[in-house]
Amino acid sequence: MEILKNEKFMSLDSIVRAIDSFRAAILRATLKIHFIRRLYSQTHYRLAAGMLFSAMFYLPIAFRWPELLLAFGPFIFGYPHLLASYRFTARPQMFRLFMIATFIAIVLHLTNAGFLSFDQLPFGVWQIVVASGTFLVAEYLSKSMTLKNVSLASLICITCISLAWTEPVMYVGGVLILHNWVSFIYWIKSANSKPEKKTAWLSTLLFLMIHILVYAGFLDSWIPMKEGVIAFDGATQNTGWYLASWTSESITWYRLLVLYTFGLSIHYFVWLKAIPETHSKFAHPNSFRMIAQNLKNDLGAKTLVLTIVISVIGMLIWSLSFSLGNRIYFELAILHGSLELIYVSTNIHPPCIPAPRS
Repeated sequence: MEILKNEKFMSLDSIVRAIDSFRAAILRATLKIHFIRRLYSQTHYRLAAGMLFSAMFYLPIAFRWPELLLAFGPFIFGYPHLLASYRFTARPQMFRLFMIATFIAIVLHLTNAGFLSFDQLPFGVWQIVVASGTFLVAEYLSKSMTLKNVSLASLICITCISLAWTEPVMYVGGVLILHNWVSFIYWIKSANSKPEKKTAWLSTLLFLMIHILVYAGFLDSWIPMKEGVIAFDGATQNTGWYLASWTSESITWYRLLVLYTFGLSIHYFVWLKAIPETHSKFAHPNSFRMIAQNLKNDLGAKTLVLTIVISVIGMLIWSLSFSLGNRIYFELAILHGSLELIYVSTNIHPPCIPAPRS
């Protein structure tokens, strides 16, 4: 078994070595420029530039083609970002427990088992229950359970279920919009140096300002129109209504749709780029081989292979049946959003404390 495990990691190692060779060739060409070399060599500059570029790239797409971000964003980054959020919100030894919870959630969805068979159960309730139960089990197994954490987790669970029960559509819309902000809280908490903390705060402020400009209508001229009517298609119109069900104004639906798809894309950047690099021991970006080694050290080789397999299976399901993969992903997104909220509220620290950078 040990030999098989090492062979699997060696296979992964050979793949990332090949990717790193290609990456090194690009860097040798681009880092000859002093400005790019300086930007590349310092984490806070690099992440600030990455955040600014991501905002400039995704915001016009969110206005013009939100359906692209709804389709391809979760398909490419969805499952990897779920795994990243579990890795950085839970202690490394608890990671498998969250993987098991995710597996249980998928089984519950596919079989429509137990309390899921009741039509009157609002969307999102079972995810809150699974998230709260998983958190309490993780706290118990790690021997760090306190009355404060149990009370806060219970309060969050009861509050969310109450909101989901009384205003289920508004609850789902609110969760989808607000869960994009959780990653910024973790980014700020992860930053240790003053320049990195400043970058995280300024990026959060930029994210907030874009939300204000879009919601207040200052960027309405970017909204595509067709014969004086907003150019919705069926899927995006339904999503817009879920996000702003309290109003019948289609322009508000579209503004919230833009904010959701833009925020979704940016929070992938935060989970998959900003937070991991903030935890890194080095000022320069880690090579893909180093990223794989860090994952192996944090999670163990077996769990690392399991996470890769789950990501591949998720993308395969999505490829074979887009509607099924999309539905499962967004239900799991509410599950992981509930977990993130509980961990933020109970002030659980991320597992990796970076050493001084060289």
